Amino acid sequence: MSKLIVIIGITGVQGGSVASHFSTLPDWTIRGITRSSTSPTAFSLTTRGIPLMTANLKDPSSLTRAFAGAHTIFSTTDFYTPFYDPHTQALLKDGQSINEYCYEQELTQGKNVADAAARTEGLQRLVMSSLCDAREWSGGAYTRVFHFDAKARAVWYVRDVYPELVAKMSVVQVGSYLSNWQGNLGIWKGQGGAVYLSVIQGTGTQQRPQSNVPKDLGRIVHAALQVGPGKNILAASFSMSWTEQFASWCALNGLKYGGLHEITLEQFEKFIPIPGLGREIGEMMLFERDFGYDGGDPSVVLPGDVSFALDGDA
Repeated sequence: MSKLIVIIGITGVQGGSVASHFSTLPDWTIRGITRSSTSPTAFSLTTRGIPLMTANLKDPSSLTRAFAGAHTIFSTTDFYTPFYDPHTQALLKDGQSINEYCYEQELTQGKNVADAAARTEGLQRLVMSSLCDAREWSGGAYTRVFHFDAKARAVWYVRDVYPELVAKMSVVQVGSYLSNWQGNLGIWKGQGGAVYLSVIQGTGTQQRPQSNVPKDLGRIVHAALQVGPGKNILAASFSMSWTEQFASWCALNGLKYGGLHEITLEQFEKFIPIPGLGREIGEMMLFERDFGYDGGDPSVVLPGDVSFALDGDA
């Protein structure tokens, strides 16, 4: 009998990766959850025979209906959509930053998923896409890495409120997207045509976990399901430093490598013109520098620790 995996955010990068992998497995069926079933990505999925349901992470009742019959739920939440939405500014409370607002919204999404999952009859597994709690693991040194902390505290919520659901839960902490290198990196040219990348002082040489999300995340989620629940997996394809990656990126694009341009957090904050984003990303970089991407959490394991499941189907 086939097992049903319900994939939240199936039209996104993470959910799409999980769908792509599980669609190749004969013992699994897929139900995708999306806010809009009329997007081009949603249309592409339905033409591939993947059924979609419209649900909203702000509406717990819609999640309860969407989760019905699930063997497994893959959950991913969303920090940045309201961050980039110009209408969000009108929703802020007095004195509230957009980062704090997005943190609250994402944490609420995670709690709603947990509430609905706990009520899902017959549910066997819950896989939560998350990150570490930067505030906690830094001992309060970094308090504005909101897109990390919201995801982490949704996991905390499950552990605090639903012990029976914890017994079914695995966590995947997704490394930095390789696809970020396709965006606007703030590259600038110096003398002689060499190009430079601005980073915060001292962050250039640390190894950073990188995830080829479309290719690897679905396989890692499958691996997590082939071992017992309770794993906290750093879902990384490999690790490289900013220096190594930028040199590789320059070579790939036929550009003359100049090196890294190291600046302070305050300079980096001004370097990114989107209000709130420079501080958010800057503190993230400093947290990684000082504590590591996973904060030094001893419970974290690497994909290689479940690698038997990556090479084939158990």
